[in-house]
Amino acid sequence: MLDTQRLLTFEAVVRIGSFAGAARELGYTQPGVSQQMRALERDLKTTLFSRDGRGLKLSEQGEVLASRVAEILAELRATEERIAAVTRLKEARVRICAFPSANATLVPSAISRLRSRQLGIELELFEAEPPESLQGLHSGEFDIVVAFRYDDQPASQSEPDFNTIPLLTEPMVLMMSDDHPLARRKQVELAELRDERWVAGCVRCRQEFVTACGDAGFEPRIDITTDDNLAVQSYVVSGLGLAVMPQMTQSFVKHPKLRSRPLLPERHRHVTATVLRSQRHTPAIIRVIESLREAASALATAPRI
Repeated sequence: MLDTQRLLTFEAVVRIGSFAGAARELGYTQPGVSQQMRALERDLKTTLFSRDGRGLKLSEQGEVLASRVAEILAELRATEERIAAVTRLKEARVRICAFPSANATLVPSAISRLRSRQLGIELELFEAEPPESLQGLHSGEFDIVVAFRYDDQPASQSEPDFNTIPLLTEPMVLMMSDDHPLARRKQVELAELRDERWVAGCVRCRQEFVTACGDAGFEPRIDITTDDNLAVQSYVVSGLGLAVMPQMTQSFVKHPKLRSRPLLPERHRHVTATVLRSQRHTPAIIRVIESLREAASALATAPRI
């Protein structure tokens, strides 16, 4: 069995390129690093390094270990995190990570419902967009991830470790200022908008928008990009461009001069809650998911503003 500390030291030596540099980074002495590398070579019964006139060089065996060491250490860290998550969930402590607009709408409502039942579940909240949030779930950093995908994007259910629960499906809407010529229309065809300027949102939202425009036969002129939903609305009502955004972004804040209209052909964002399959039957997880589904149902049936 390989020693984890020796692997960490090996990774630092390879990344930095010298025993001395690794020693400085790790807070060891150079002889201490050399001693650890000799011990690792004994464990593996092979030579990992050779020296030439230009400094440290990996042997063929060392190259093999160097190609795998980052993955090995990442898996070890993920295993530690998942073990810690089991303990955390048994103590009814749940870490939820959600994307920004869900953290402003869906998650607060779910937490309020959960606390009203006085179940003794403690929550820690985090914010990230997928796929980063789903990577955190895989590594054990989070217990529940509220994520989203668009019509053409694969579901996270394809990841064998994941169990994904649908929460709601929301339409994409066209946003414009109230003085835009199309503001009187009940709905708008995307193909009609090829000559417009655009304000785009987060990376995945922007990718979805560009794909939709491509399907409609044009490449959009995106003048402004921002992850801030309120900023998107402000740019739109200032006449600097139109935007296509999920309907949820209007449920927690809407500029008074903003108008939104259904977009044709319809496109949707699918909001989900994802957990590890191994934890899907944990009582605390079940209760939080129940509250998220109730909050999603209430949000889906709420009057549009």
